Amino acid sequence: MASKSLREIYVELLLDRVREENFPNPDHLDRIEATVRSPEQIVAYMEVLLSKVEGLRYPSGAILDRIQRLAEVS
Repeated sequence: MASKSLREIYVELLLDRVREENFPNPDHLDRIEATVRSPEQIVAYMEVLLSKVEGLRYPSGAILDRIQRLAEVS
């Protein structure tokens, strides 16, 4: 089995941090968006973003903007 690239490890680290945060750090989100390449990473990122707004009466407009941008290019 091939080892993960440094890019994959970096994205996983950032995704793990964002998953744990109630209010994700915009810098972490920017770094993820600048780094993700594979369809699997994009899906994982989208799932994390969706989990941040799911069930909220007033979801973050900034997170919704990121979801919308990502959906437009996918």
